[in-house]
Amino acid sequence: MSACNRARTAGLILVASLSVLSLGQSIKHRLQLSDRVGDLNRYRLSFDIRMRAEYLGEQQLEPGAQELLAALEPGMSMKTSVEYEHELIAVDPDGTRTFEVRWRDFAITGELGDQVIPQPPGHEQSMRELLSRPARIRTTPSGRTMDVTYGNPELAQFAEQFRQLNGSMPTYLPERPVAVGDRWTSVVQFPVGVGAGGIDAMTLELEHRLSEIRQGPGGPIAVIHLSGSYSKLRPIEEVGAAITMRLQASLAGSTQFDIKRGRFIAGRYELDMFAVHAAPGIEIQLTGRADGRLELLNPE
Repeated sequence: MSACNRARTAGLILVASLSVLSLGQSIKHRLQLSDRVGDLNRYRLSFDIRMRAEYLGEQQLEPGAQELLAALEPGMSMKTSVEYEHELIAVDPDGTRTFEVRWRDFAITGELGDQVIPQPPGHEQSMRELLSRPARIRTTPSGRTMDVTYGNPELAQFAEQFRQLNGSMPTYLPERPVAVGDRWTSVVQFPVGVGAGGIDAMTLELEHRLSEIRQGPGGPIAVIHLSGSYSKLRPIEEVGAAITMRLQASLAGSTQFDIKRGRFIAGRYELDMFAVHAAPGIEIQLTGRADGRLELLNPE
């Protein structure tokens, strides 16, 4: 083969390769939860949370601010972990999924400075009783929660305060087929404290992006990246007296979704928070970070 023909052949191969790659990236994928009744997945959801406060002013602080500073200046850390089973028990004609959720294990530890925060007497037993009965959750095919029925009346009363908080994971599936590079948005709320009106939350509008389709052991895996931010002037009431602070937060992370089996298989989330309370001669800064991780415990 002449040098000219070899160059022409190489060029055709390159064009064909680029065409195949482009076609692969433009394929639309429907990302939906499983519709196979009986599918059961077991997960572990864990969070590592760290917060601290710093006072940069010179004036005497008001009592509420003094309590807040005294509690957080040494630095506080908390680790939580919960294991639960998620079983699909029904699919309605309109595609609504009904899942039964059973809690299997949980753990929570905390430290203030270098001191372990002791659990209240009977806390572990009361938590086990609270989570001893399953819950039923109805969702859309894309995983948006429609309603929840709790087996434990006490858990139902507690969860009622979270009735406006949409879901336990920040990743949402798209309502339409998507290709790599496509984006969609959702709104998620995170509890940030307990005030006079009950659970308080900050609302983030998130942008999701299908960043990659990779081949897994059982089929294609969708990698979904998400990001969002929040900034608002708001009162902080945990110490009994409202302290107005400028709160900023940013959330970033990624989730892996098994397209063929219709289930989440892994996730990592990072939430960074910064709050400042400023007045003449007074400035209190709060910083915090939460690292979350979702693990599928029965990947087979």
